[in-house]
This record gives sequence, C-alpha cells and structure tokens, in this order.
Amino acid sequence: MAYRFKNIDINIINIKNHKELLPFSLVKQVKYFLPPNGSFDDGCLRRYLENVKNYEKEDINSNMTLANRLRIAFKDMVPDTICGKFPQAELPLKRRLRCVAEYLIRSGEFEKVRDENGKLVKKRGILGKMVVLYQPLPKLTESLLKQGLIKK
Repeated sequence: MAYRFKNIDINIINIKNHKELLPFSLVKQVKYFLPPNGSFDDGCLRRYLENVKNYEKEDINSNMTLANRLRIAFKDMVPDTICGKFPQAELPLKRRLRCVAEYLIRSGEFEKVRDENGKLVKKRGILGKMVVLYQPLPKLTESLLKQGLIKK
C-alpha cells in the first residue's frame, strides 16, 4: 500500500490541507486523531504519516513491507501472537511488528482478542512475558488479494 504515498510531500501536509492532498484512505485513517475529537497538531499528523509510510515501505532483506510480512504471517486467519508467528525474530523487530500491528488495527485488518468481559486475552510468549493475541479480520485477506500476494 506504499502507493498511497506516491507523489506526496509529507512536509507540506497540515490539518487544513490534508483532505485535498492525501488519498481518501489516508484521510479516513487520520480523521479520528484530528480536532475537534482528536489531539493531533500539524507536527503530530506529519509524524504519524511518516510512520505509516515507513510501515508500508519495503524491507531491504525481505523485499516486503513489515505490514505485508504481518499480513502474510496471519493469512491463515488464526489468532496468534507476534512471537508465535515470528519465533526467530529479534526483539527490535518484534517491537516494530507490534507497532505495525497497531497500524493494521487502525486500518481494520486486525483486532486484539478480548474475552467476554472485554479484557485482553494474553498468553505467555517465548521470552516468558504475557503477550497479546491478534485476530486477523477479512480486510487483511482483501489487502493481500488486492496486492496479488495470495490467490482466491
């Protein structure tokens, strides 16, 4: 989805002009963070867009974005942890993948698994810490299909 940032200069984006300069999917994604409901100012908006852009950029080693690596790992649509899907990953990569998972939650492709009382369901990860379970949603499959990463 890096195409969403093609020909966009993030440095000139601000709260007043974002609707004219950003694609609709990004406008929709940031609207919750902007006034009157949200607390983003121009700087926060630009930092957020830069982070999203970085999540959608290809990783040099895998020729795949971190977002797509997560999407592919969860294409079986089975809830799991990042540690469960990436057992060999180093801690810094796992941290980045958790940030990307939050991005995918905001874009409607993931959700955190919760029990009937609304509490997060966690399980013990490889390092012994309690970690969150992520549930892939149908939009994840749509993204993979749209990019040609899986077939129907």
